Amino acid sequence: MVGEKPVGTVKAPLPPLGGSKTQFMKLKNEKCKMKNIQEDTNFEPPKGGRGAFIELRSEEVQEILSRPPHALIRYGITVICSVILLIVIGSFFFRYPDVVQGDIIITTENPPVWLVAKSTGKIKELLCSDKEEVKQGDILAVIDNSALTNDVQSVHKLLLTVQVSDSSFYIPNELLVKSYEMGMLQSNYSAFTRAAMNYDNFLTLNLTTQEKVSLQKQIVHRQIYSSELLKQLEMKKRELTLSKSSYERDKILFNQKVISASDMETAEQTYLSKQQDLQQLQTSISLQNVEFSQMKESVNKLSIQYLQEKHQLFSELKSSQRELMAAIENWQQSYLLTASQSGVVTFNTFWKRNQNINAGDKVFAIVSHNPGQLIGKIKVPASGSGKIQIGQKVNIKVAGYPYMEFGLLQATTKNISLVSNNDFYVVEVDFPKGLHSTVNKELKFTGEMSGTAEIITENRSLIERISTPMELVAKKFFE
Repeated sequence: MVGEKPVGTVKAPLPPLGGSKTQFMKLKNEKCKMKNIQEDTNFEPPKGGRGAFIELRSEEVQEILSRPPHALIRYGITVICSVILLIVIGSFFFRYPDVVQGDIIITTENPPVWLVAKSTGKIKELLCSDKEEVKQGDILAVIDNSALTNDVQSVHKLLLTVQVSDSSFYIPNELLVKSYEMGMLQSNYSAFTRAAMNYDNFLTLNLTTQEKVSLQKQIVHRQIYSSELLKQLEMKKRELTLSKSSYERDKILFNQKVISASDMETAEQTYLSKQQDLQQLQTSISLQNVEFSQMKESVNKLSIQYLQEKHQLFSELKSSQRELMAAIENWQQSYLLTASQSGVVTFNTFWKRNQNINAGDKVFAIVSHNPGQLIGKIKVPASGSGKIQIGQKVNIKVAGYPYMEFGLLQATTKNISLVSNNDFYVVEVDFPKGLHSTVNKELKFTGEMSGTAEIITENRSLIERISTPMELVAKKFFE
């Protein structure tokens, strides 16, 4: 038809080389648009320039349209969705426990006993060797001091045999006679020996008692003499009565002029003499009674004096004995390292004579022959202690045994301390399987072991861990 423009070939813009999937989709959309445009007879394509079109059926376009998407593009979304779905499903089954960590010490009911030095100095005597059998009370080492160990120990043994009481008194002569090198204990030892000799001399010589016995004998003689005087007094009274009767008769006779005045005076003189004798005897008896009372009082005073002196000397002896015993015990604690239980002694380092040692150093450890059951003590912070309950499982990584090679020890919580110490609680655990690890290896017990413990407080799934904070946030939002 005249005036109509021939329909030319519809061209699309040329896409850049190396197009991606997005470009492919754009090209496909352009194809559809061009198809619609081609059907419109009034459409006149632009000529040349930047907006030039290409043929839709060109080989380049056909190659792009016929090329299928890459497998990664086709299956990538499916794989990603499947993985996400598996993670969501697995979150209901995969469990991640809550744990409370802490340091643990594994020991026994009768744990090893450490011997700690109480003073600083050189090792004067080393009386044991590593891994040696020892008995309770054995001296293992002596720290340098001015006293002779054997002398102090000998004095200590003798002191244990001393008996000082109101009913018995025994002190070995060897303790008082023999000379001992007591060093810093010499003053206490001298005070004890001096008090012991004073008390022994008091009991042996006993001057107060001798004086008391002498007075008691005098009192007895005085009593005999007093009884004789009383007899004489009775006789004197009788004589005075007779003399008085004779005097009364002579007086009657004199009044009757029977006797002379001279005879009367003689009779009166005799009567007065008898009276005087009686009074003198009564005075002597009174003086005797006074002296008798004074002697009794002296005896009582001597008895009291004896008891006071004995009590004073006894107190001094007991006090000096206690002070000497306390000084020896203090010396033993300061300078002697003594086995507190029977077992095997082990050194934590190399020790030899004349080696310096400091106060507070752990020198020896004694492992008992009967250690008892294994127990563990976990030191946990107070912040997580509220979740710990009795019967919960515990996984333990023992120091010196890498858990990737030797596995873990499993235990169960047994007891929880009621109060904290420096913001830490102590949790006691049992070992039902002993030192048998999770990889079927038996760990060697060395008396005391340390490590890290994880107490499983709650075994929650992954979805619970995710949902719990979301629930808390939702509750706060809607409240």
